[in-house]
Amino acid sequence: MTIHGMPYRTAWVLLVWFLLLALSGCEVVSAPPPDTTTTSVVLGVTPSPPSPTDVPAPPPAPVLLSRALAARQIGADLDAAQDLSALLNAYPNDPEAPQARFFLAESMARRGLWSAAAQLFRPFADGPTDDPLHAPALFWLARCTEEAGDHATAVDLYQRYRDLATPLEPYAAMRQAAQLVALGRQADAAAAYTHVARLDIVRGERAGSYERAIELHIQLGDPAVALDLYTELLDFAQTPTYRARILFDAASLAQQLGQAEQAAAWLRQLIADAPATSQAQIAVDQLLAAGDTALSPAAAAQVLMQAERWPEALTQFDLALAQAADLEVATELRRLRGMTLRFQGDFPAALAALSEAGAMSPNSEAGRQAQLDWIQTLGQSGEVERASVAYQEYAANYPDDPRAPDALDRAAQLRERLGDREGTLAIQRSLGERYPQSSQAASVLHRAAMALFRSGDYAQARAFWQILAEQARGEVQAQAAFWAARSAVAQSDPAAASALFRVALDAAPSSYYTARASEELGLELQGSVPLDAPLNESDWATLRAWVRSWPDQAAAPTPEELGLEADGSVRRATLLVEVGLGTEARNEWLAAIERWTDDPPRLAELARLAHSQGSAYVALRSAARLARLAPSDSPQPLVLERLLYPAPYPALLIQQSAERGLDPRLLYALLRQESLFDPLATSWVGARGMAQVMPATGEGIAHNLGLADFTLDDLYRPVVSVNFGAYYLSARMADMQGSIQGGLASYNGGLGNAQRWAGGSFISDPDLFTEGVDFAETRGYIKAVYGFYAVYQRIYTQP
Repeated sequence: MTIHGMPYRTAWVLLVWFLLLALSGCEVVSAPPPDTTTTSVVLGVTPSPPSPTDVPAPPPAPVLLSRALAARQIGADLDAAQDLSALLNAYPNDPEAPQARFFLAESMARRGLWSAAAQLFRPFADGPTDDPLHAPALFWLARCTEEAGDHATAVDLYQRYRDLATPLEPYAAMRQAAQLVALGRQADAAAAYTHVARLDIVRGERAGSYERAIELHIQLGDPAVALDLYTELLDFAQTPTYRARILFDAASLAQQLGQAEQAAAWLRQLIADAPATSQAQIAVDQLLAAGDTALSPAAAAQVLMQAERWPEALTQFDLALAQAADLEVATELRRLRGMTLRFQGDFPAALAALSEAGAMSPNSEAGRQAQLDWIQTLGQSGEVERASVAYQEYAANYPDDPRAPDALDRAAQLRERLGDREGTLAIQRSLGERYPQSSQAASVLHRAAMALFRSGDYAQARAFWQILAEQARGEVQAQAAFWAARSAVAQSDPAAASALFRVALDAAPSSYYTARASEELGLELQGSVPLDAPLNESDWATLRAWVRSWPDQAAAPTPEELGLEADGSVRRATLLVEVGLGTEARNEWLAAIERWTDDPPRLAELARLAHSQGSAYVALRSAARLARLAPSDSPQPLVLERLLYPAPYPALLIQQSAERGLDPRLLYALLRQESLFDPLATSWVGARGMAQVMPATGEGIAHNLGLADFTLDDLYRPVVSVNFGAYYLSARMADMQGSIQGGLASYNGGLGNAQRWAGGSFISDPDLFTEGVDFAETRGYIKAVYGFYAVYQRIYTQP
C-alpha cells in the first residue's frame, strides 16, 4: 500500500522525522532516518496526505484531539499521529498540546519506534511531578530504554517511578528486577522480586515473582532463603497442577538441604492434592523407596492406578484393605481394586471383585458405583445382552439414583450394538419419560428423534421431541419444541407447529432455536437502540435499582459508599492501560471480579467503571456474573442486556460491515462468541484478537487485501481484527452462497468441511445442515453466534 507513491511505513517514519524536527525548535534531533525500504500494514481508513499547496486550516485543537483519541482506541496509530501532529503544528500552545504530545509519543511506542517515543516522553518525565502526565511518561520512558537495551538507565528510571509510590509500583519493581538480572545484579533483582511477591496484586504476578526470586536465591547460594519463599508461595498457590509442581520443587530443595521430614510432608501433600500428576507418581516412588510409614497405601494405590502400573497398584490396594476399618472405605477400595484388575485385562477376577464390593454395601455410594462397574465390565467381557438387561434392572432398582439415567442410556447403546432398533427406541423413550430433565435424556432423545426425522418417520420423531418440549427447560426445551414444530410442519399440522414454535421462542431467549422460531413465525426482530447509543447515568441508575429490588439488597450501598474507583485492583487496571500494559490491566480487572464474585452491588459498579474506560470485555464479564446471581423471577433490564451484548467500536464495525455487505449485528454476534470483545484474546491454538484470526489465516487475508509489512501482533488492534474478521466472514458466506450458517461453519471449521457438511456450497435446509455438522465445537459455534445475532437484532436497530 502506498500513499502518493510512498510506502505506508515510509509515510509514518517521515511523519515522525519531520515532527521531531519541528518540535525541537529547528534543532536537529536525534531520530531514526526515514526507512524507504519498508512498508506497513494499513491500520484504518487511510488519511489523505497533506497537499504541499492550498492546505486548508486545520480543525480546532479539541476536534483534532478527540479524533486522535478515537483512532487511538481502535489501534489506528498513524491516523492518530497525523491528527496529533497537526494539532501540535497548528496549536503548540493550546491546552490540548501536552496531551497531544504525550499521545503522539505513545503512538510511536505502540509501533515500536522507541527512540522517537523516548524523545517526546522525556520532557514529561523530567518535568514537575505534579503534572498528571509525569508518572505515565516516566514509566513509558523506562520501557523505551528497556527496549533499547539500556538496562542501567532503565533501572534508574524504574526506581524513579517506584519512588512516586503509585499503585503501579509493583509493576515497575518487576520490570526493574528483569533489568537488574540483565546487568548481573542478582541480589538486587531477588530483593525486588521478593518485594513484589509479598504485595496484594494479581496472584499470577505474585507467583511469578516468587518463582523468580527463588531461582535467583538458589543461583546466589541462598537455598535456605529460597525454601522459606517456597513456604510463602504455597500459602496462596491454589491451582492443583501448579501447586503440584511447586510442592515437588519445594520438596526437592528440602531434600537437598537435609530436611527429609519437611520434604516427605510436601510429597504426601502433593499426592493428596494432585494424584493424577506426573509429580505425584515420582513422589510415590520416592516415599516408597524411603520406607515412609506415613504414606497412605490407599493414596499410593490410586496414583499407581492412574499411572497404569497395575501390579504395583494391586499391592498397595491389598495393604490398604488390610488396614481399612470403615465399611464405606473398604467398599471403595475393593471397587478400585476390581477396576484395576479390569484395566489389566483380568475380567473374571475383576467381575468377582466388583461383585463382592457391590454386595458389601449395596446402598452406599461406593456399593452402587461398584454395581455399575460390574455391569460395564460384564459388557466389555462380551456379555452384551446380559449387560443391557442389568443396566435396566439397576435403573428399576434405584430409580432415584442420579446414575439411573446413565444406566438406561448405556442399556440403549448396548441394544443398538445388538441391532435391536425397536428395543433401543423403547429404552430411549423410557429414559426420556422417566428422566426428562436429565442431560442423558436431552442428548439421547434428540439424537434418536433426529435419526427418525431424517428417515421420514415424523410422527415418532415428534413424539420423542414432544417429551422434552413439555418437560425440559431452557435450551433443551427450545431445541425439542423447535424440531417438534418442524415435524408438525412435515405432517401438515400448521396449528401445532405454530404453538410449538412459540414454546421454542419463550424457552431460551438467546438460543439458536429462538432465532429460528422467530423466523419461522415471521416475527421481525428489530430493536430500538442505535448501535452507537451511549449508556448514560439513567441507565446505571436503572441497573442499581434492579439490584436493590432483589431480596436482601434493598439497602445496597451507593457507588460513593462503595468507593471502587479507589480500589487497588481498579486503580492498577486504569493506570496499566495508561502505560500500555493491557494484558496486565485485564488481569487486575478479572481479579476484582473474582474477589467480588458474590457481591451484586460491587459487580454492577465494576461493570460501570469498566464500561466507562472502554473495556467491553470486563463490563461483560461483570454483567454476566451479576446475571447469574439474579433471582430467576427478576426480568433483566435493558441496560444489563446491553452490557451482556455490547456494541463497542460502533463506527468501525458499521463501516467494515457496510464495506463487506454484512449486518453489523451479525459481526457483533461473531465477535462476542470469539473473544467476548477482548482485543488481547489469544486462544490455546494461537488465534488472536477480537475476531480470533489464526496467524496463517491473518497472513493470507493481509496478502489478499494488499497490506504489506503485516505483523501478527497487528491482530490485537481492533481496527485490524474487525477488518479481517469482516472480510473473512463475508468471503466464507459468499463461498456458501450467502448462507449465514454455512459462513459460520466455514469461519470456525474451514471451508472444505463446510462444503462437506453441505454436500456442496448450497444449503437448502439450514437447520438440518447445522445438526449435521460433525464437529461438536463448530456445531455449537453456529448455534451460539446465530442465537446471539437474534439478541442483537432484538436490542439494536439496523444502521
